[in-house]
Amino acid sequence: MVLVAKDISVHFGTTQILDAVDFEAAAGAFSAIIGPNGSGKTTLLRAMTGEIAYDGAVSVNGQDIRETSADVLAKQRAVLAQSTQLAFPFTVLEVVRLGQTAGVATEDPTHAGDLPFKALDRVGLGGFEGRFYAELSGGEKQRVQLARVLVQIWLPVLDGKPRWLFLDEPVSSLDIGHQLMVMQIAADYAQAGGGVVAVMHDLNLTAMFAQRVTLLSQGRCLASGSPREVLTDATLSTAYGCALAVNTAPANGTPWLLPHAAQLTHHGAAI
Repeated sequence: MVLVAKDISVHFGTTQILDAVDFEAAAGAFSAIIGPNGSGKTTLLRAMTGEIAYDGAVSVNGQDIRETSADVLAKQRAVLAQSTQLAFPFTVLEVVRLGQTAGVATEDPTHAGDLPFKALDRVGLGGFEGRFYAELSGGEKQRVQLARVLVQIWLPVLDGKPRWLFLDEPVSSLDIGHQLMVMQIAADYAQAGGGVVAVMHDLNLTAMFAQRVTLLSQGRCLASGSPREVLTDATLSTAYGCALAVNTAPANGTPWLLPHAAQLTHHGAAI
């Protein structure tokens, strides 16, 4: 089963944001969308989730999303936005439970009440369920929202069909330990048979976790393939407008860190 976006174009007024972009993601894999600011990454994600109007075609598991009702789509895929604003004094548990009302969390409803707590434990927020969402830090809010989308589609495969996790900059507010934790959650979801599509800015994490990378530049697809095929000096330098060198240490001995050199403890901290 695959997600296929064909010839996607998006206009906001007279401004063209995406120009005939093709994108494909397979279930059981982590697919990343990268590119400089303004290249159309989030717009492509929002088109593929049916949140904005577009020209072209998008199908999930062989079904055109334009011909699929919102409630059915909510059972097939969950979307983590860059940021979410809440105007009401919800507790953390109430926010996470919103995901259950949108999708089908589990085939066994007798255990559905346990899932929000399991999801909070999974994102390192066990014991936070009674706290007010508005009082959390930015990184904690981001992980609460991840728990919410996880309970929406807790089972990566339902009725023999993969489900899809869409993530828009899922590690933007997180320290390196929690970045690794969130990326591992996404990787585990894909390994269990689900599909993961993530907009990413961190190229090191992209190289570490993604099986397929699509690089956008000025609303078009500049390159698509494995990390080794896409993350090259020439391609990245062209896309980002600056000289970039892959796998090259700083010449002046400046300290530099890479996520693959870290490991996660059971507390989720990098060591």
